[in-house]
Parts: sequence; structure tokens; C-alpha cells
Amino acid sequence: MAYQVSFEAILRGLRERLDDDDLAEVCDLLVWRTADNGSELMRVCEDWLRRGTAEEVSAALAINGGVHFTSRSEWEAEMLGAADRHPWFRDRIERILRDWYEKRKAQAVREVLRNGTPLSFVARGHGVTEEELQGWVDEHLESRRS
Repeated sequence: MAYQVSFEAILRGLRERLDDDDLAEVCDLLVWRTADNGSELMRVCEDWLRRGTAEEVSAALAINGGVHFTSRSEWEAEMLGAADRHPWFRDRIERILRDWYEKRKAQAVREVLRNGTPLSFVARGHGVTEEELQGWVDEHLESRRS
């Protein structure tokens, strides 16, 4: 019978031995090499963001670029909750959210303008309203005219 170690125990051990950058690199590999495609690893990160110590929150912010949870609204709420509990992470969390948002925004606009993908489909895929996406497209087109 094989001994099973929880991913939380593995992550705790790695966190104690590695800095955030090295931990993120190892975890990126684990996501692709585990049978569940990193689901358990992400669950641990979600738990750490919700109620972890400062060290656990720091690790969770490093793993997968701090992007966890299946919905954007839940992810943002949990990230901001972690910032409220650990204010010294507020700038880092806001930067992660801003960077994700800008990347997602550019990607969505590209899908609409270059690929011709319907607005409703792209909006749903990116977790935004059609109105918000249309605003992004309009903003992009206006910036190109200037």
C-alpha cells in the first residue's frame, strides 16, 4: 500500500524550502505533471488565500500568478479579502488583479476584432458583460484613431 501525502503537506514543505519564485516554478511543473492537472494544488492555494497565514498567502500569490478560483468574481473577492486580512499584500494583490485585467482585456478585444468571434461568446468566455466588452472594443478603436 502506497503512502499518500496531501498536496497541502507537500506545498508547506516546499514553501519552507523555496522562495516564492522557485515555488511558483516548481508548482507550474506540478500542475502539468499531476493526474488532476493541479486541481488539488489550486484548492490548497484557494484555502490559503481565504484563511492562510501571511507566508501561505504569499505562496498562493506566487503560484499560478495568483490566479485561482473558477469565477472571476470569486477570485477578485477572495484576493481583496486576503488584502484586507494582510494589508502588506494590498499593492501586490492589486497589481496581480490589474495585470490580469489588462491582459484579459487585450485578449478579449483581439478575439472580437481579429478573429471575428461574436461579442456574446467572447464576453461569456472572459467573464464580463457584453456592455463591458463593447466598451473595451470602443476604447481600443478610439485609441487607434488618436
